[in-house]
Amino acid sequence: MATDIYIGVDGGGTKSKLRVEDSTGQLLGQAVAGPANIRLSVPGAWESIYTALDEVLSSHAMSLDDKQYHFHAGLGLAGSEVTEACQTFLHKPHSFKTIKLFSDAHAACVGAHHAKEGSIIIVGTGVVGYQIYRARGSKVGGWGFPHDDEGSGAWLGLQATRLTFEWLDHRAEKSPLVEDVFAYFNDDIEKLIAFANRATSNDFARLAPLVINHSQQEEIAAVRLMKKAAHAVDRIYHALAKIRDDDANFPICLFGGIAPFIEPWLSEDLRASLVHRQADATVGAILLMREAITC
Repeated sequence: MATDIYIGVDGGGTKSKLRVEDSTGQLLGQAVAGPANIRLSVPGAWESIYTALDEVLSSHAMSLDDKQYHFHAGLGLAGSEVTEACQTFLHKPHSFKTIKLFSDAHAACVGAHHAKEGSIIIVGTGVVGYQIYRARGSKVGGWGFPHDDEGSGAWLGLQATRLTFEWLDHRAEKSPLVEDVFAYFNDDIEKLIAFANRATSNDFARLAPLVINHSQQEEIAAVRLMKKAAHAVDRIYHALAKIRDDDANFPICLFGGIAPFIEPWLSEDLRASLVHRQADATVGAILLMREAITC
């Protein structure tokens, strides 16, 4: 009789995290690989998943071709809100016994509250809010950059770039922030222009630390951007409450690379509702996979 192996993947626009457990819940290993946003690249997502999985399985002398194992993959992937991307992804041949696809936000929310009700707001390269309430999942934001993701690392980098252009052609005052952004491009406007014309969300997000650093030094331009970013996150929080039709304290987890720096600027009611995350999206994906198999 084949042994069940459970795989959980948290696939984002910057990187993917993978977790492998045996049937008893024992951790076999974890790995990190490249991005797995199926809206942007289905082949790239599959490559990242297999790269991370091979790293874990090879350390146990295991492979997907081994018939003594049944591999069940719960995949929480960015871009899953796009139906066409999901269909393309799921129609690719694979070696798993079972595969279930969820949004990365849904898997993250399940992991954060360990399958109980709760909300999350992820503030990283992008921004998305998600909650599970009365067995229903609801999403706010996370529609992609540049048309959404206000308050994210990508948004902060874009705003800093805009301020720098405005300073260079005398529409805005000089500030330590824009001087540092320009210095990032060796004070070469042609390099800045070339960057701005081709930059992805990940590229713009690399400028976010400049905004964060200057905000911690209480530099006015940077503080103004951080306050605007925090206001955008507050709006997601209030939108989630409206969906519940309930303003009472509802447990919410805030995480992502930018989250710790945004938190001090958030509204008091949001900060009062914050709880610690119990587990990450890879655990959430495995919980969802186990539930799907037992149902």
